[in-house]
Amino acid sequence: MRVLAGDIGGTKTAMAIVEISGTRLAIQRFRKYPSGRFRSLEEIVALFLQGGGRVPRAAGFGVAGPVRAGRSRVTKLPWVVDERRLRSEIGIARVRVVNDFVAAALGIPYLKPRQFATLRRGDAELRGPIGLIGAGTGLGQAALVAFRGQYEPLASQGGHADFGPRNAVEDRLVRFLRKQFGRASRDRLLSGEGLAHLYDFVKSEGLAPESARVARAFQTEDRASVISRFALARRDRLCREALRLFVSIYGSEAGNLALQYRATGGLFVAGGIAPKILSALRDPVFLASFSSKPPMEDLLAGIPVRVVLEPRLPLYGAAASAYRIAMETTRPSSKTRTRLART
Repeated sequence: MRVLAGDIGGTKTAMAIVEISGTRLAIQRFRKYPSGRFRSLEEIVALFLQGGGRVPRAAGFGVAGPVRAGRSRVTKLPWVVDERRLRSEIGIARVRVVNDFVAAALGIPYLKPRQFATLRRGDAELRGPIGLIGAGTGLGQAALVAFRGQYEPLASQGGHADFGPRNAVEDRLVRFLRKQFGRASRDRLLSGEGLAHLYDFVKSEGLAPESARVARAFQTEDRASVISRFALARRDRLCREALRLFVSIYGSEAGNLALQYRATGGLFVAGGIAPKILSALRDPVFLASFSSKPPMEDLLAGIPVRVVLEPRLPLYGAAASAYRIAMETTRPSSKTRTRLART
């Protein structure tokens, strides 16, 4: 089946034509657009589809923001993405709009082994729930649960939940964040912005002075990129400590998510940051933080943990959502299945 897939973000919007079946997919055409240069998603879709051959049978869009009744306000953009308006304006009868991490979760079954790195093989439970977490611009979370022969996604805004400190250092970290923002959330730490906050925190702890070369790099580059680069190269103590703390908190939150959904089918770490710091995630501190949750250590120790390397995972899931709605319209119980899929 030929479908249109879109990954809608505040900075970039990716569009693709995808050939998909129940078990495999292939991207036929792909393009990225700077979101801020366009007045709406419909404008980008129209441009992408120009001269692109036959109209796709269905369309799916993953959107950075909460989705309710097929409608979402895109975070960091003055756009409203609405299924009904899209159907009317782009000329495709079957359209699905989902949260971007719901889309990412739907894409998990289409990954091939070369598209993820295994941190722990574990012992996956057949048809067990699957957890997905990903730090990037913010912190995304979602899950997949088996239902009537296929996995159904569960949306979450858990990245905006309160951060729970585990020790005296993290107690001080919470106070540090509260002074600046009034509240310490998981998203505030597990994101590109968060890595910069952690750097500022370890600097305030007096572990070492800020080096002149790092300070110079901050003037012209993204701070998170500078911190991770110097840390991975082991060229700066403050950067190393900030990244170590980031990885420890990341592992702990991944373990929290695994407990919340009892993710015995596996835990996937996605998002833009993980592939860039893969060597740091392979450090024992990540899995130690993941599993160190008495009395649940044995449960967590058996859960497979993998890092997604495929940057187009949300597009895979957007295509999967389009495929599903196209298939649902051909089945007698389509109304019931559509209602369940939107929940």
